[in-house]
Amino acid sequence: MGFYDLDNVIKGRIAEAIVEELLRACGNQVYRFGYESILQNLVQNGSRFDRYSANGEQLRSIPDFVVVTGEGRSFFVEVKFRTDPAWLLKSPLLKQLKEFWTAKLILVTPTKPYFRVVDPQSLFEGEFSFEALEADPDLMVTARAVEKCSRLISRFLVNGARTNHQRPSHPE
Repeated sequence: MGFYDLDNVIKGRIAEAIVEELLRACGNQVYRFGYESILQNLVQNGSRFDRYSANGEQLRSIPDFVVVTGEGRSFFVEVKFRTDPAWLLKSPLLKQLKEFWTAKLILVTPTKPYFRVVDPQSLFEGEFSFEALEADPDLMVTARAVEKCSRLISRFLVNGARTNHQRPSHPE
């Protein structure tokens, strides 16, 4: 197992919560889906579930949310907080999102635009491109809602942000 970075785990959960409320504020219904929910049930029931098996890999890649728009269209949405959007180039997550779920990926970063979306179709074409979340034609996110939530990103995720390669300092 790799280094467990509590700061980044907490920042990731904050990013998920902000995106969840942003999508709701724009008239979408948002349902928590995610690996954490399903695996928690398996573990609580005493299952000896192998999270590294083929089924385990698929479960680990379950997107965070199911989003249903006002028109009734539905999308899987995965949210990630990363200091560097180029992380996407190296991540096996893209392959899993493409292979198993066809999910939209919303990347939250400490640099503007704070909310970026990658359309799943671009993943099938073997490349990806970011666009500001409010430019996504499906989720109907407004610039006003993004501005409100950008203040939260600035408050909770930008201040004190560090690169992925820095380890947290420990008080003596």
